[in-house]
Amino acid sequence: MSFSYRINAGLIVCLILITAVLLAPNTISAAETQVIEADRQFSFAETLFDEGDYYRAVSEYKRFAFFFPENKLVEKCVYRIGESYYKVKRWQEALQIFSSFIIKFPDSPMMPGALYHKGMAEKQLKRYTHALSTFEKLIKSKSTDFTDKALYQSAIVLMEIEEWQQARQTFSIVPKDSPLAKSASVISSELLHIDDLPKKSPAIAGTLAALLPGAGHLYTERPRDALVAFLLNGAFIFGAVELFRHENYVAGGIVTFFELGWYTGNIYSAVSSAHKYNKRAREDFIEHLKEISSVSLQHDRKTSSSYLMLNFTF
Repeated sequence: MSFSYRINAGLIVCLILITAVLLAPNTISAAETQVIEADRQFSFAETLFDEGDYYRAVSEYKRFAFFFPENKLVEKCVYRIGESYYKVKRWQEALQIFSSFIIKFPDSPMMPGALYHKGMAEKQLKRYTHALSTFEKLIKSKSTDFTDKALYQSAIVLMEIEEWQQARQTFSIVPKDSPLAKSASVISSELLHIDDLPKKSPAIAGTLAALLPGAGHLYTERPRDALVAFLLNGAFIFGAVELFRHENYVAGGIVTFFELGWYTGNIYSAVSSAHKYNKRAREDFIEHLKEISSVSLQHDRKTSSSYLMLNFTF
């Protein structure tokens, strides 16, 4: 009787343990199960976006698109992902997202915004031809919210590639009722002075350098390079003269050979300095024009609309 009792008790213990093991995963799973609601998920992503936590916002927008691929808000999620990358200056990622958006949602009411951000990303990546093409598409769409912005940014790109006349013409057709009209008018007027920029003639720089090593660099306002060129060439010329004067023709020939290299390099460097001077003057002028006014595109979540923030510098 005692032996039989032990067997029954052991069986009971085993059954209890097996039951506990079988039920434990279900209990844990039930406790850990969370239901993701579409509206709350999207609202959370929007909150992160509004707070400027753009990287986390991207993750939450992607989570929404993964769990609710058929939801109509997926379109806005993709757009927001592109905006988030744009705001953190991840231009390449922003360009890829907006390019994909344009293909996937050709009839989207957010298409003008997508084109604008795509063009701006291309501009930041210095893909100027592509940027002009994208802005042209936006201009042709006749969007009431983005046409003036596209014209303005096209003119900025034209300045970057030094198409001064075309840039002025583009600024001039920015609608007069646009918030950008004042800035466009100011920059267009400033562009009239492009020919008044200080310039250095490469021909004069090269001639001066040929007559007196270092003179070309002095002309292009590079006194340190001028001093180096003068001393270096002077030392080699003096050394060659002294060697020939003492009838050391072999050494004199070698020094003369090297001096010809320094002398030619001095002329080439002076010409290059003139080109760099002119380029720097143009770049400084463009930066001055861009600093006259700074334009940024902002989004109002409450009204679901975009607006311009325009700051003038005097």
